[in-house]
Amino acid sequence: MTSNRSHLPGGPSRRAVLAAGVAAAGLTALGAAPAHAGSAGRPGGAAGDPLGSGASLYSLVEAFGRWNHRTGTSDEAAALRWLERELRNLGAVTGRWYYEYPHYDWKARVRVGNADVPTLPLYYEGVGRVKGRADFVRPVTTAKDGNDPAVLAALAEAAQAGASVAVLPTTSTTALYPAYDGLVAYNSDPDAPKTGIPTLLVPGRFADRIQRHGADVDFRARTVTARAYCLTGWLGTRTPVADPIVVTTPLSGWFTCAAERGTGLALSLALAAELAREHPVFFLGNTGHELGNYGVRAYLAEEFDLRPRAVVHLGSALAAAAPGADGRFELGPRVAASNPAFETVPGLAADLATARFGQAAKFPGEGAVWNQLLGPSVPLLSLAGNFRQFHTPDDLAHLTTSPEVLEQAYTAVRAGMRDLLAAT
Repeated sequence: MTSNRSHLPGGPSRRAVLAAGVAAAGLTALGAAPAHAGSAGRPGGAAGDPLGSGASLYSLVEAFGRWNHRTGTSDEAAALRWLERELRNLGAVTGRWYYEYPHYDWKARVRVGNADVPTLPLYYEGVGRVKGRADFVRPVTTAKDGNDPAVLAALAEAAQAGASVAVLPTTSTTALYPAYDGLVAYNSDPDAPKTGIPTLLVPGRFADRIQRHGADVDFRARTVTARAYCLTGWLGTRTPVADPIVVTTPLSGWFTCAAERGTGLALSLALAAELAREHPVFFLGNTGHELGNYGVRAYLAEEFDLRPRAVVHLGSALAAAAPGADGRFELGPRVAASNPAFETVPGLAADLATARFGQAAKFPGEGAVWNQLLGPSVPLLSLAGNFRQFHTPDDLAHLTTSPEVLEQAYTAVRAGMRDLLAAT
């Protein structure tokens, strides 16, 4: 039976963490609590590899991909401890900012005939216990990673039918890539309206078999208050400043998230270290991303008090790739948005285009949260993308990225951020 257990039923209060971090580091609280000063160094890679090299970036992605990254799980806790060490190896003063969130505590099993099939619930959609034959099954083909119209339509139909449980064999489609009929997860905001019907996602390839034989479900879930934390780091300064360059990236997701989260994280560490040579940098790694950007929304609403020199949001799939005709990995198209606008920043569009970043119609992902908070007065660069194995168990480093495309993406992002800083 698959499950998702929280490892954080409690912990020190946010103010206690702040006070302890300030006392330990001898610093003034500003923006987040610095808690540890590491010695200067370089994470990842073989000896002698610069941090922005493909080899070093890829080693970080591989390391990050050792765990699943769902918020509030023991796997996520191990990954955060690893990242904390990596930041300290860069000389960062690290901190943890705790927040409460509604944790979806669940177990689920779906059997078709005499065989189990992989499953994951649509988070927060229903609680309680259901055991027996699924009374609502609807195959869906999706094109979005959350609030997909096909999923929403199926949920509405299940609610209208008075179903006790819904099973959705799901096939995901992404522009320019073949359809994916394995297990796919979908982000879910706990604050958004729900049907109250427990909903289980299964791979689309089982749709015909379920239609013939039905699906037997054993499901239980509850929502409990738990604690998670965002990870912070100050680089290039031993004392927090009011106007750092903010480098921010989401850390959590559904599975191993190698290309989805790991590539953006690797680029974030390299970029933060480089920018910190010239100006203090505040690194913010956010959990709760798969829960409607819960962590970054909480942090910005409750704690953020900086006046940034600039902000760069490195979102999903920044170096996600697929084999081309010659077998070598090629970057897929991704998007970027900026304040000031692309056309007013000399060189920005051209530099980002070298890694197939095009201009977005709106700020993507957590970039939209930052843009809403900061408005047009603070320089902001936000980048994100999508790919075939997005939100799936097959997002593994050797399948979804390579050292070459990581270095290509980093070179473009670094140049684009320097364009933004030079223009503002």
